[in-house]
Amino acid sequence: MERELSFLKMKDEIKKSGNLFYQYRACRRDVATIYDIENIRHGVVFARTPLQMNDPFDSIIGFSTEKIYDECIDLVLNQADINLDESLKTVLKSFLKFKIIGKSVGFIAALNKLKKYILTQSAISHVPTNNLSVFVARNADRLYKKCPPDVKNYFNKQSFLIFSVLIKDYKGIEIEEKTIIDILNIEDALKLLEEKVVEVRDEIYLPFLKDFLSKLTISCFSASGWDNHLMWAHYANSYSGICVEYDFEKMNKFIGFVYPVEYSNERPTITLKDLGICKLEKDENGIFKTDETNMSAIISYLLAKNKCWEYEKEWRIINTCEQPYTPMFINVPFIKSITLGLNLDDMCKLLIWDVCQENNVDCYQLVINPCDYNLSREKMTAESFLFDEGREIEYINLLSAHTVSLVEKMSSNSEKAIDAMKNGQFEVASMMNVLSTTLDFLSDAYFLKTSFNRYCKNMNVELSEFMEEPQTTTAILQINEFIFKAKESSESIKTSIADLMLCKKISLNEYHTAQKFISNILEMVEKHCELKWFGEEMITVSLESESKLDDN
Repeated sequence: MERELSFLKMKDEIKKSGNLFYQYRACRRDVATIYDIENIRHGVVFARTPLQMNDPFDSIIGFSTEKIYDECIDLVLNQADINLDESLKTVLKSFLKFKIIGKSVGFIAALNKLKKYILTQSAISHVPTNNLSVFVARNADRLYKKCPPDVKNYFNKQSFLIFSVLIKDYKGIEIEEKTIIDILNIEDALKLLEEKVVEVRDEIYLPFLKDFLSKLTISCFSASGWDNHLMWAHYANSYSGICVEYDFEKMNKFIGFVYPVEYSNERPTITLKDLGICKLEKDENGIFKTDETNMSAIISYLLAKNKCWEYEKEWRIINTCEQPYTPMFINVPFIKSITLGLNLDDMCKLLIWDVCQENNVDCYQLVINPCDYNLSREKMTAESFLFDEGREIEYINLLSAHTVSLVEKMSSNSEKAIDAMKNGQFEVASMMNVLSTTLDFLSDAYFLKTSFNRYCKNMNVELSEFMEEPQTTTAILQINEFIFKAKESSESIKTSIADLMLCKKISLNEYHTAQKFISNILEMVEKHCELKWFGEEMITVSLESESKLDDN
């Protein structure tokens, strides 16, 4: 079923489904989870090309070999310089297709079974061999309907009629592949067509298909709710992950083609015509000419999935991109809630809880009902997270280690950008990476500050103890200095990116992406200004006093 590519139509379908969509995610104490959490902070979801997917939730699209060869052969036969009538074309097409896909033995066996079936039916009706053609033509529907299923696997109704007439001369002979080739004198034509069809497959269809799919991205959701047992088991690390709830009623602009998956036992095929390949002609550069791609049909194929996955109630966001194999982040800042899995790691719980607090998102704990197999959930509060000294220290160490890696990443991208400018170039990707990493650093630093304050408060830390730990005070001041520089640099970039766009150093899309990063960075800076370090004023006064003493 082809999709109507209309934003209003999409919104209507989303509304009918209830507007709420879910992503079940694994959560482990690893880098992948931290990046997942950062995506939640940024209000984005990750999307990759169908050719890169390795998650069964994001199934790779496939194609039917037989259907594609039918198309390739038709394309070659229609443009080949061979004078053949339609019946002979049908014979050639059948021989060629099953020979190329390695089913010629099965095809010849089916042909002999067809011969036996037709001769038996004509004998029952007392039809002489010389009248076989008339008998088959007059009784075509009945004969085809009642013929053995394994014969139908190799012959459609048209080829059934042609081969039924053809085999009348082989009543007492076991038909072989060479028998047909010799009697019709098609060996040369068959060889020529086989070479041409393989060329179409290898040099046109497969490269076009691969190139086209490499420029699409897919991100997947479920409309099955937060309490789907199978989804928790399959996609949330056996109840040890999370379920993120999105409210798509808030979607007010196009973020991609958002449609439900169609479940079927038959796998669809992207045809040559869908890809715009309707003829075998090259332009002056030797590139095959194509017509307009049937985007609606291709999106429908990308929405197809095996019926066994129907319990997922999957929806997909499909986007196109200019560069092949380029994953992208889609702006989906519609998070309504996050549900924590039954066996979620304690560190991950703290990370998710802090994200929910920062973004004003409801946080729930999944609960197993004691009297049945249903799931329920309880809303979390600050009281749900009782202080644990060892866990808090581990959390602080985790965040500290991650901020160090972010600083290294920022330095690397800054060096690339500076080197490019020395050569009179502008490195857009490096600038974007610096902005993205700055935002991640500010977020982690915010959580680090929150955890540090929580630790100091619960452990009744005295301000005098800070003076005995110069590393701590130095680290606090370094983070504060980074926050100040992040604000200063972002404001500077904010005033210059418009000029970069006008000079065509960056695209309009890159301009808006950079603006979003800068806006989020400045917002995080404000949050840092509102949240003071435990004992920050005393530390600052103390260090200023030490500085004055040194000056004297």
